[in-house]
Amino acid sequence: MQTWEAVFIVIAGLAIVLQAAVLIALYVQLRRLSEAIGRVATIFETRLTPVLGRMERLLDETEGQMRDIINDTAEILRVIKANGQRFDRVLEEAADSLRRQITRADRLVTGVLEAAEDTRAELRQTVLGPVRTAVAFVRGVRAGVDFLRGRRRMPERSRETQDEGLFI
Repeated sequence: MQTWEAVFIVIAGLAIVLQAAVLIALYVQLRRLSEAIGRVATIFETRLTPVLGRMERLLDETEGQMRDIINDTAEILRVIKANGQRFDRVLEEAADSLRRQITRADRLVTGVLEAAEDTRAELRQTVLGPVRTAVAFVRGVRAGVDFLRGRRRMPERSRETQDEGLFI
């Protein structure tokens, strides 16, 4: 059994040596990687630090201007809203006034048309009535004069109308 023990001890020793070699190789690789990352970080820091500084200064400088722009925009929107409401009121008042004026004009035109119709009817009664009476009087006088002269002549139209009445 001693041989077996010696073989296991040798195998265990070789495993330990192999593990140590792997750990040393890992350590060397991690150290190289760490140095590379450090160089990249240094380059990144040297290039990025001025850019970040400039951005910070730019933000500090524009912060007040941005605040002013936001305040001005809010004021402009408030004024637009107030003027919009005022404009809406003016339009409503103008529309109401226009409606009243149209109603008034409609009443006026209706009154004028009614007065014109009344005037026409009155004119017809006062002028055309006496004219018809005068025409009828003149026809009657003419018929009387014709009768007295002995010309009992009937107007042409009357004869035709009488003849048509006899035709069956």
